[in-house]
Amino acid sequence: MGLPKQFISCDWGTSNFRLRLVATDTLKILSQHTSNQGIKKHFKAFTHQHSQSRTDFYCSYLINEISSLKGKNTETIPVVASGMLSSSIGMKELPYAHMPMNFNGSTLSSEYLECTGGQPLILISGIKTDNDVIRGEETQALGLADLLPKTEKGLLILPGTHSKHITFFNSEFRHFKTYMTGELFEIISQNSILSTSLQQSEWTPQFENIFLDGVKRALSADAMSYFFSIRANTLLNEANPIENSFFLSGLLIGSELKSIADKYEPVYLGASGISAELYKRALTYILPKDYLTCISGEDMEKALLVGQLKLLQNHG
Repeated sequence: MGLPKQFISCDWGTSNFRLRLVATDTLKILSQHTSNQGIKKHFKAFTHQHSQSRTDFYCSYLINEISSLKGKNTETIPVVASGMLSSSIGMKELPYAHMPMNFNGSTLSSEYLECTGGQPLILISGIKTDNDVIRGEETQALGLADLLPKTEKGLLILPGTHSKHITFFNSEFRHFKTYMTGELFEIISQNSILSTSLQQSEWTPQFENIFLDGVKRALSADAMSYFFSIRANTLLNEANPIENSFFLSGLLIGSELKSIADKYEPVYLGASGISAELYKRALTYILPKDYLTCISGEDMEKALLVGQLKLLQNHG
C-alpha cells in the first residue's frame, strides 16, 4: 500500500495548536490553521466536563479544527501528530522510547488509531535517557537527520524554551541534555528583581559586543555574580535596558554552551529567528574555526514535516 498524496501535520504543543495540510511528495504546505488552544488549556477543559471520554474529547476538537483546512475529503487524510498529544495531559499517553534513536525513526514509539468518523491518526511519542526526556523535538531531529553526517560524531543543538543538545554517531541519536535557557530568560525578565532593568528588542548587530560580553562572563569561574550586576549597573550607571537584555541573553546562552567549549567535535545548529542569530554568534566565539554548521531557515521550516513523513512511511 503506497503513501497518501497528502497528510495533515499536527503540532500540538503546551501553549499552541497548529495544523498543516501537506503534499507528501514535495512537502508543500497547501493549507494551515492555528489556534492558542494548547494541550494545557485543552486538558483543563477536559477535566471540567464529564460527557465525553478523553479520546473523544480531543478527537472532537481535532476534527473540528481540521474542517478549517482548505482541502477536499480531509476527513480521510491521515493526521501525523507530534508534540504533547501523546503526553500525560494529551489524548493518550504513550511511553517514551529509550535512546538511542536511529535516523529513520523506526525505533521511536508511535501508535495508529482512528478518531470518531474514521479520521486516521498517528500519535508520536517522545524519547528518554535515564534522567532526561524529550517530547516534540525528537520529530524535528528526525527531520534534520538527513542533513547530518552518517559516520561522524557530532552534536545537534535545538534552542528553545528548553534547549536540546543531542549527540549523534553512525546514523543514530545517542544521547541528549536539556537546558532551561529560554524559560529562565522569561522568568528572570518578567518575575525577578531584574525585570525593571530589562527591555526586549529586535536583534541588530549593534548589540553584538554587549551580548558577547555576557557570553564571555558566563564562561568565567564567577559567572553567577554577573546576573545581579545587571541590577547594580542600572542603579549606578543608568545602563541601557535593551543592552541589559542582550547581556542577560549572553549570560544564559553562554552558561548553556559552556560544557562544549573544550570539546572538539562538529556542532550543528538548528534554529531560526533571533535564536539563530544569538546562538550562531555565541558558538562562533566558543568553538574552534570550522566546527560549526548552521542549518538553513528553509530546512528548519521543513524539519518537523520531514520527521512526520518518516513516521508515516514507517506505518506504511
